[in-house]
Amino acid sequence: MTFKFFPRPGQPCFVNFLLQEFRSPRDKNRDNHGLPQTGDGVHSPGNAITVTTQPSIKKSKSVSFWNTAACFVWIIVLLVLIARPLVAWHRGTSFDTYNLAGSHWLRGENLYSQWMGFVYSPVVAAFFAPFALVSAPLANIIWRLLNAAVLLGGFHSISPLFAAIKSPERGLGYLLLAPLALGNIDISQANPLVAGLIMLAIAAVYRQQWNWAALCLSIAIFFKIYPLAVGLLICVIAPRRFAWRLFCALLLLALVPFLFQHWPYVSHQYDLWFSTRMADNRKNWPVEKLPLDLWFLIHWVLHLPIPQKLFSVIQLASVLAIALFCAFGTWKKWSPERVLIGLFCLSAVWMTVCGPATESYTYLLLAAPTILVFLQSLHSRQPLWMRIGIWASIAMQYLAVARASFIPHFKPSWILAALPVSALLFLSYCLAWLLSDIPWTEQRGSRLSTSEGHLRFRILE
Repeated sequence: MTFKFFPRPGQPCFVNFLLQEFRSPRDKNRDNHGLPQTGDGVHSPGNAITVTTQPSIKKSKSVSFWNTAACFVWIIVLLVLIARPLVAWHRGTSFDTYNLAGSHWLRGENLYSQWMGFVYSPVVAAFFAPFALVSAPLANIIWRLLNAAVLLGGFHSISPLFAAIKSPERGLGYLLLAPLALGNIDISQANPLVAGLIMLAIAAVYRQQWNWAALCLSIAIFFKIYPLAVGLLICVIAPRRFAWRLFCALLLLALVPFLFQHWPYVSHQYDLWFSTRMADNRKNWPVEKLPLDLWFLIHWVLHLPIPQKLFSVIQLASVLAIALFCAFGTWKKWSPERVLIGLFCLSAVWMTVCGPATESYTYLLLAAPTILVFLQSLHSRQPLWMRIGIWASIAMQYLAVARASFIPHFKPSWILAALPVSALLFLSYCLAWLLSDIPWTEQRGSRLSTSEGHLRFRILE
């Protein structure tokens, strides 16, 4: 099999891959300019780098099996998700709240009149206004398909960061993602969309597509405020390239609702949104609706006294620690993959165990990082305790999904603690992995590099 890497800045990696995979054998041989292909090797005709390998039949069958299985499973999942609103149209989902907000927006009514009702920005309400113009089942189906498409697209885009994961394991990754994402999409939560947008943004940073990264993150921020932490962390590693773009994208999106409603109404809704978000303290909610975060683990499971102000300090200190990690990595000239993987994984942990509004469904933000790191770990030499940690982390996420699916009313504190414990196990693994130079030195030595940086780039200016 022959892969050619051309120096085309900004072109997505998977586009080059598809272009090469669907070329005829004659074209592939002609592009080698007569270079021999008697064994594995690297040739450099002109301004392209040609990597020639001879995969075995067993490997080809493995690639075909896992990718085919992933396609089959996700087709079944999408068909089920499409059928559910048609068959059980009376079943309540989160989309009912979004659709109602769209109707309120069209009629110029208050968006934030109900406690625990619509909590998103006026930008999101304007986004759901067109959904309110069609039948509820059809609108719900469109929303579900959009959620799934963005999630899968983000997972596909960020996979090249984890270079050790080969093609067969990527198909396995989609299979592992399906049970963790199904419940979110079925209940019509916005978490799949937000998780996908975050992955698309980080993948765009890796490809130096700064405008696209700023747009994706801005949309995610207006859905859920806490992705702002990801944006600020990217500003740490690329301040001059990204900070002003993120600010402009947020400003432009904030002004969009004024194009579709009267200005006094939109301004009033922004005032209500700010005031309701500032007054929302979910630590005072009923026990069954409490955030499943680090505070829940300390206060309700371990029964240790922890003032809310102290937990706020922990929240701030932890995100500052991640920022220091990103700054340290760029100062030490770590590879872009190492810095961005650290940002991706550590920010996912922060948004779940230290975020302002963590539900069980919020832990979908942790699913993709855990799966990708787990698959990456299969190709590295690690101590037994690290392997046990990553296996336990992903197992506890599946345990939580099984509990929610089969015994949803079984909610003792110890079983609900599975998700925050999973995040802490994942954090321990990531810190040991990211702060050790050995696996990254081995990975760097196994890669191709060029003097002009066609295959690698510097994030910092």
